[in-house]
Amino acid sequence: MNHAQEPFEKVIPSLWELLWAFFVIGLTAYSIAMLQQLKTLVVGRKWLTQEEMDEGLAMVQLYPGPIMFNLATYAAYRIKGFLGALLATFLFVLPSYLLMVLLSWLYFNYGNVAWVHPIFIALESMVIGIIMHITFDFANRYIDGGKTAFISAMAFILLLYKINAFWVILLAVGLGLLFFRRENMSPQGKERTQHISIPGAWKWRLAAMIVSISVFVAFIAFALLYKSELSTLFLSMFKVGAVAFGNGMTIMPLLQQEAVMSHHWLSMQEFADGIAFGQITPGPFLITATFIGYKVAGLAGSLLATVGMFYPSFFYTIVMSEIYSKIKDYLLIRRGLKGILAAFTGMLFFVLLSMGKVSLVSPAAYIWAAGALIAVRYYKFNILWIFLGGITVEAGLLLFGISIF
Repeated sequence: MNHAQEPFEKVIPSLWELLWAFFVIGLTAYSIAMLQQLKTLVVGRKWLTQEEMDEGLAMVQLYPGPIMFNLATYAAYRIKGFLGALLATFLFVLPSYLLMVLLSWLYFNYGNVAWVHPIFIALESMVIGIIMHITFDFANRYIDGGKTAFISAMAFILLLYKINAFWVILLAVGLGLLFFRRENMSPQGKERTQHISIPGAWKWRLAAMIVSISVFVAFIAFALLYKSELSTLFLSMFKVGAVAFGNGMTIMPLLQQEAVMSHHWLSMQEFADGIAFGQITPGPFLITATFIGYKVAGLAGSLLATVGMFYPSFFYTIVMSEIYSKIKDYLLIRRGLKGILAAFTGMLFFVLLSMGKVSLVSPAAYIWAAGALIAVRYYKFNILWIFLGGITVEAGLLLFGISIF
């Protein structure tokens, strides 16, 4: 049966319905569950068609930013235009932001308490197991021959020699354009090309794009002209959000580059703990930026770092939603993206190596890492339950005076 031919009468929600729904998703959804929850919401309530959501999922992989955040922005923009997208994505991020601020305060005030330390070691070890699973998946998807393997290895080696990750990405784009110019890279589902229809007259949509571009430029100008620790922090997170493709884990190498290697805001152990917090809080994984900002400049730093991380994605999504139907089959974009994704595979292996040196400090740490890898890769356990289970076990051992680290 061809479901595309079945009657589908769209329902237009009120702004309040949209905002409440996105707040609930941001409060309750974890990792890949966000994708399913978002699709169930907007398609199940007939706010968008399945085809519109599928096209949106394809679109958000063509430009930088965390995919789930981009998809949420796209869906809200399709449903309620610019204002709906702005408010809905704010409420989508708000619950995880508030939780991360609380965790950051607890960590930087009480994280050095002796009984807390073994719990953080267990968390860091489990994070390594999760990253290993994601790295293997990335390699399976994006290393499909000698050329992609070469780009991946190049990225790994360049990071070992402390070459800035942003230059590695630019080199990967160039190699992608060079290596894959003769390959057939026609997108799947090409027969489903449809015009993206956004609520509102064209003049209001044009105004939304102008506002988005103006704010984007103003943010950069302010950070460059107003020299301070806060502006450096904001510009650093803005750069990461503006150039990194994929999901939170693929953007993590650039976060490590900025927070640990370039600016020394966090130690490698603190970075690993921040990654763990990003995993156990609901909503976008890159809320780890809030943790970094809180360490640098308290509440003001947490707010600026979060805005810097997510605004580029919001801006790209607004613009791409208007022009996607015209550029989605442009082969140069797909070739450059293939080079970037191959490079990120090597960069993830570098992150594994860096975090492993710091966090895998005992045989027990290796057991935690292996257990998390097996649980998520072979038994498909939800990441949240893996972390909560590990924390519970470690806390129980400490309660009985047993330390395995």
